[in-house]
Amino acid sequence: MAPGSAVRRSTLYALRWLWRLLAALLLAERLLKHLAVLRFFQRAPAKATRAPGLVSIIQPILSGDPALAACLERNLDARSGYRREFIWLIDADDAPARRICAELVARWPGLAIRVVELPPPAPEHNPKLVKLIAGAAAAQGEVLCVLDDDTAIPDDGLEACLPYLDQPGVGLAFGLPYYTSFDNLWSSLVACFVNSSSLMTYIPFAALRDPVTINGMCYALRRETLDAVGGFAGLERVVADDFAVAARLRAHGYRLAQTPLRHPIHTTVRGPRHYAGRIQRWLIFPRESLMRHLAPGELAIFYALVAAPIFFPWLTVAAPLLRPGPAARRFALAYLALSYAIFAHHNHAYLGSAVPWTHQWLVPLTQLTLPAQLLVALAAPRRIVWRGHVMQIERGGNLRLLRRRAS
Repeated sequence: MAPGSAVRRSTLYALRWLWRLLAALLLAERLLKHLAVLRFFQRAPAKATRAPGLVSIIQPILSGDPALAACLERNLDARSGYRREFIWLIDADDAPARRICAELVARWPGLAIRVVELPPPAPEHNPKLVKLIAGAAAAQGEVLCVLDDDTAIPDDGLEACLPYLDQPGVGLAFGLPYYTSFDNLWSSLVACFVNSSSLMTYIPFAALRDPVTINGMCYALRRETLDAVGGFAGLERVVADDFAVAARLRAHGYRLAQTPLRHPIHTTVRGPRHYAGRIQRWLIFPRESLMRHLAPGELAIFYALVAAPIFFPWLTVAAPLLRPGPAARRFALAYLALSYAIFAHHNHAYLGSAVPWTHQWLVPLTQLTLPAQLLVALAAPRRIVWRGHVMQIERGGNLRLLRRRAS
């Protein structure tokens, strides 16, 4: 046998095994994450060892979404055995928010609801963090629960979350988001993106090590813990409030607890530009927080579990093109079928079938378009639109308000 022929045979043999190894890794990534989700929800729930006392639910509010009133009222109507008060933080010039809050206060006279109006924040301050500082000062509860204004705590949701604050070393407990917005195509795309990735992102990371960031849409901590770390003050300049709060607690030696609380979110995405801006904002935030501030070991896990798998659907689709043949086609079909089956199980078992079957075809579409959106976000200018506010994100995560939305 000629030397050149032997080299070619060895190269082809090595490439064949490389393709097999890559295919096995891509399938194993899906299966292992799925097993992590199954094990997470099979664990016994945390038991409370002390009564939480009064729970202050702090909600920064900004009008603009047609579902705002319904989302706020859903929390007022949620069943809970805990005593609660609601602190609603609105802008002084936000007349629609003031009207909605006044109507709800009048409709629920038996609940403790306080509406706090605030002047416009400084241009370099995160409006949400400014409101959280004011909300923490106004709250009287022993436990503070921070909730976005498009987020709802389900019946007995506090009971599913707050007992984790009693575990050793835990300073903050947070839930898992999923979307219930299917009013139009663009809202549905956002919902399918979150509902197909939330469980497979947060839970596997928490299975390997303590979380390094939180879901900022819903989290809870004790008043004594917040006071011990200096409150929210000093974080106003950071755009990624969830990472800023998580980093502050971790710097003081507290653990972050991922809880099994699943909380619905309803937000309306008006059109393609609004959709693209929302996805880009979500991708820019980790770029300027997690990717710049995590320790090397934490960053390696983040890249391996979160960033790299975003591109796996592209590798799957490319496999039959790069290596034509039945084996590559079978692998591509197996990967896509496995991914869909895992999503369908999670959607039914853990998310209350939030994604209706008529919209489930959008899930593979979001998975195939996400890599392109990530590449755009990595290269795009650090400018976002946040409910009408135009903001410039500085390198490292600080922000500067370029233009406030019209009153």
